[in-house]
Amino acid sequence: MTAAFQVLVVDDEPALREICEEALSGDGHAVTLAGNGQDAIDKLGASCFDLVISDLRMPDMNGQDLLNQVRLRNLDVDFLVMTGYGTTETAVDIMKSGAADYIAKPFDIKHLLMRVRSILEQRKTRKEQEKLSAVVRMLNLSKSLGSQLNHVAVVEEFLIHLRQNFLPDAVCLLLPEMLENGPTLIQGRMLESNDSLRVFVTKLCERSMQLGRSFMLDQFTVKQSAINGSRFPNGFPYSIMAVPLELPQKRIGVITLVRDEKNNLYCEQDLQLLGVFASHTASALQNSHLYSRLRTMNQDVIRSFAQAVELKDFYTRGHSERVAEYACRLGQDLGLGSKELERLHIAGMLHDIGKIGIPDHILNKPGALTEEEYENMKRHSLMGREILGQVGVMSDVTTIIYHHHERMDGLGYPDGLAGDAVPFMARIICLADSYEAMTSNRAYRQSLPLDKVMYALDRGAGSQWDKDMTAAWMSIVEQERPGYQAP
Repeated sequence: MTAAFQVLVVDDEPALREICEEALSGDGHAVTLAGNGQDAIDKLGASCFDLVISDLRMPDMNGQDLLNQVRLRNLDVDFLVMTGYGTTETAVDIMKSGAADYIAKPFDIKHLLMRVRSILEQRKTRKEQEKLSAVVRMLNLSKSLGSQLNHVAVVEEFLIHLRQNFLPDAVCLLLPEMLENGPTLIQGRMLESNDSLRVFVTKLCERSMQLGRSFMLDQFTVKQSAINGSRFPNGFPYSIMAVPLELPQKRIGVITLVRDEKNNLYCEQDLQLLGVFASHTASALQNSHLYSRLRTMNQDVIRSFAQAVELKDFYTRGHSERVAEYACRLGQDLGLGSKELERLHIAGMLHDIGKIGIPDHILNKPGALTEEEYENMKRHSLMGREILGQVGVMSDVTTIIYHHHERMDGLGYPDGLAGDAVPFMARIICLADSYEAMTSNRAYRQSLPLDKVMYALDRGAGSQWDKDMTAAWMSIVEQERPGYQAP
């Protein structure tokens, strides 16, 4: 049967140790014995315990000193003190030092078991609450990381959650293949201003990366050889955790948190939680990297589509890129988010994709189109939808492209939509497309002077184009005109 809890009994009386061992073992616990405080410290350093039951007066290291060491080292263990020299003041002092309870000798063994059960039941409840809290923090991290589509944003979000959940004084992130300004990112004055510590932490990151293992270092766990006198002449007053960021087939980096020991030492639970954070972040970084590669590939494909259209018409070369640029500039001014702007940019690049199916003699005709030719030209909206409709992920973009020649007064095409029925982003593309067309040379005319363009925009606001969007775009054009002076 698996033991319910791990208990360490510390007492310099062998007979009492054995009595406690027999009673606690009979109650289902795994019991370890220690003859004094120093012996207990050694055992606490080698194994994890749930409860320490310690005598107060012992040789070498007494119970009070042992309790102080447990709290100084931030060990996650509850503490029950037993002594035959107890007073009310002693009990108060021990409880203030962090003991869970106090029992005076001599005691009835049933009384001891009752105290132990109470402490461990409270510990169990506390641990369940801590696990729930950790799950909530992990879910918050996962949600935040999942909303980011590039590795820079993932790293920024990761650092925010590290600062919120672990309260480090400094952070060192080693990501050899993903950071823009070198393989290592360092934040925090403690590392930025301390050369010796920065070198030590950087090498620790490299070692963790090489070995694929985590480290937790402080004055109690770090080897003296690692903190030679020339580097840390005043000892090692830090608490450090280093955890690799690993994928199933690859190790991509290491996260290291540094804290002044005055702000409490990190504990084993902190290391475990950081490991989970690192695992989630490694997956998010991989996904963002794959998304970035896919996005680059998609952009190349989109650009090639746009160029395929423009090769048919000398006068429209660069038109799609400019429409996409103007649309995104207006979209930013209207407060669109990054995902909406990306969709708007793709729509701008591909809004004329349907012209691939329009005969060259119509596209490049130097004069006005006949009614039949104009009806043929209008088909490019429908053809654009048919071309991109075969790509499922383009559904949102396809709607924009299909409706980018609708007018607010309902006189546009292909469906004659009016007012709010015209999709919001289609209105943006319509305005950007019209502006670009008026300010560029075409087969049938030269570009219009800016004053005439602005006059045309003003006259068409509310009928051809969305009134508020037109006002916003005219304001942008005015502000970016050479010689503009703010009122």
